[in-house]
Amino acid sequence: MPTSQNPSRARTVRRRSLAVQRERFLLSTGLETGFLLLALCLSTYCASRWLSPNWALIAFANFTWMITLLFRIDARVTVLALPQIVNNVSTMVALIMIESGGEMFELGLVGRPGPWSNALNLYHLAFYIGLLATAKPLLNMRWLNSPTGLTPIYDRYARPIAVCTLGICLGIGAILTFRGLQSGFPLLQGTDRFAFRRFNADKVTLYALNLKFVIAYALGALTFLLPINQFFKLISSLMFFIFMGLFFLFGDKFFTQLSAVSAFFAPYLFKNNHLIRRRITLYLTYAIAALIPVTGVTMFIYSNGFRETPAATSKRLTDRMVGQGELWFVQSTVRSPILRWDSRLIQDFGSSLTVKSVDLFANKNSLGANYFSNRYAPDYLRSSLRNNAGSVTYTEVTAAIAVVLFGWLGGAIMMAALGGIFGLACCYLAYAIQKRSMTSLVFSAYIYMQLRISTIQAAPWVIASIYSVRWLSIIAIIEISLAFIAFHTISKSRSQNYL
Repeated sequence: MPTSQNPSRARTVRRRSLAVQRERFLLSTGLETGFLLLALCLSTYCASRWLSPNWALIAFANFTWMITLLFRIDARVTVLALPQIVNNVSTMVALIMIESGGEMFELGLVGRPGPWSNALNLYHLAFYIGLLATAKPLLNMRWLNSPTGLTPIYDRYARPIAVCTLGICLGIGAILTFRGLQSGFPLLQGTDRFAFRRFNADKVTLYALNLKFVIAYALGALTFLLPINQFFKLISSLMFFIFMGLFFLFGDKFFTQLSAVSAFFAPYLFKNNHLIRRRITLYLTYAIAALIPVTGVTMFIYSNGFRETPAATSKRLTDRMVGQGELWFVQSTVRSPILRWDSRLIQDFGSSLTVKSVDLFANKNSLGANYFSNRYAPDYLRSSLRNNAGSVTYTEVTAAIAVVLFGWLGGAIMMAALGGIFGLACCYLAYAIQKRSMTSLVFSAYIYMQLRISTIQAAPWVIASIYSVRWLSIIAIIEISLAFIAFHTISKSRSQNYL
């Protein structure tokens, strides 16, 4: 056989080998997903028949299995979804406390063992299946994984971009510091963060606190993504940890801070996702090191400066944590049909997208968390929602509302659809990271954050109202313009090379 055919045969053998490996991987992950679904169904059934708080621990173990499987299928998707995963972890921890008898004082109820956490895992699985179904094929597309015609320009002007970004972040940090020194930091004053934001914070401070994830992604890009010297990388990483300290002083706590940390490291983990398995021990060490100060400050907050007894601190922490799962607990205990179509609520959700005073409209028409405040224990829940007194943070409203709107099966379909939409936001974030575009990164982080809030709070108006669409339209126009310029730059470069 001619030697010229050997490379062709080698490529054919390699392609066949890769195809066989891909088929084996799809078969194994498919079977594991089926076993996971079976385990979730069995644990839900058993938890409803043989009541015990230990089933909540099994639910958490199954959730850990679910995230591990998600990571094995696509580490990139897992990295981009980390803030949402942290939110799901907080809900699972809350349900462990609820099923162990935690008191939900805003509802006037005491938790009890049941299938609540295991049933929620089925909704988590539906969400992650939708996420993978959308994000994985898009992330494998060549155009998303290759630099654009503008990437060399971004790299050439990386230093001025870094200086501008650091200057903006420095200004925001200075404003937060001045505001805290002027009126007192909520952590040091013993003021709840929600009460501070509701009654004392000016607009600049409020926007800075709400956009912490955008700041985290931007500083993470400077530290791990842009081709700048080590001095700027060191400054950007130090600035992020200073922001972490400021956010603590303004009352942010455990899971909120962990979400911000995951956003900061997202550019690095995404670009180096192939090394995660190899360096998992090192990354776990870093994660534990990050958990120590976060846990310490959280205990400082709930122990009233370490002045409370361990029992009192535990009680305050439990009262705070259970709120992150109590709405799911309430709705899960109500008998709901397999399928439902609540036309009135669905129409009101649609109308909320065109209302300017949406908070009043949502409260009046029982939308989002207001559905539960108007239906159950209105005095306590309504006070928390209207005044944001900080008693609870509702983080699993959408799953509960999905059951209300569409029933158990319809709610699972809705969660899968939401996962697909969330996958598109993850792909936009991946696009920005691959192109090394700070503009696209800020825009994608903003959209990701808004969609995350909508998903957590069952508040579609946050991302999809006509007032939000105006900003999204501006972002779309800018991105289309940049894409056109990039395409023109590539075409011009190719024509010059051809000549």
